[in-house]
Amino acid sequence: MVDIVVSTSAYLAFNIVNMQGLNRNLGVEALIENANDHCWRRAFEVLLNDRPSQFTIHGPFLFMDLSSKECKFDEVIENYKWTFDWYNKYDAKHVVLHPQGYIDNFRDESRESRQARSIERVGILGDLAQEFNANLLVENLPYPEVLLNQDEYVDLFRQIPTVKSLVDVGHSLIKGWDVPKLLKDLGHTIDAFHIDDNDGITDHHWKVGDGVWDYKEFFDAYKKYCQGSRLVIEYLDVSTKEIEKSAEWIRSLAE
Repeated sequence: MVDIVVSTSAYLAFNIVNMQGLNRNLGVEALIENANDHCWRRAFEVLLNDRPSQFTIHGPFLFMDLSSKECKFDEVIENYKWTFDWYNKYDAKHVVLHPQGYIDNFRDESRESRQARSIERVGILGDLAQEFNANLLVENLPYPEVLLNQDEYVDLFRQIPTVKSLVDVGHSLIKGWDVPKLLKDLGHTIDAFHIDDNDGITDHHWKVGDGVWDYKEFFDAYKKYCQGSRLVIEYLDVSTKEIEKSAEWIRSLAE
């Protein structure tokens, strides 16, 4: 059976009271931004109480542009040590990492320079993840300027074997990537997917079927090249009832 996980992004302002009612057969991906032990201890107790399905973590990324020379990387390291501690405490299956922040031009520093810095830091965080026995996944991004095009993203995992891939299908749609080829090239290096839809222009995180994503083409490739990789539903502000209905439909497409 395919593991289907629901991101807390679906619940506006992280309304865990509403998320408690989510079907227990669906996992939870916690979108973590602040390293606050008290806050997350309580949140995890509520979300994961008697939930037999999988738990995953989306690591912090706001104000953590790994490619920027202004990035306080020592603080990033401390945040990810904290995140990996929680990963082990709650037996999580993966932690998601953004390799860069929002970039709309390269006026201040060249793409090559920022790319090299990002890759170096991803490697350092990959080594750190190994120390914690954590499964660190690098996500593809939808920004106007990305440091890794499709071929460079594939090559990243040859350069850094301590990390695996999480493919966000909505981000791939915006950047015009050839997703069937991506799945063929990476295979089970792809440990998980973020599943959502959009208009091909803006990262709306709509429900599957509400945008222009060719989900049939995707699931044909998924079943051929990486069936069994985790599917994380990453919608924005969608009701529990809608999520559960969408999850069952996604499961039927994936199996």
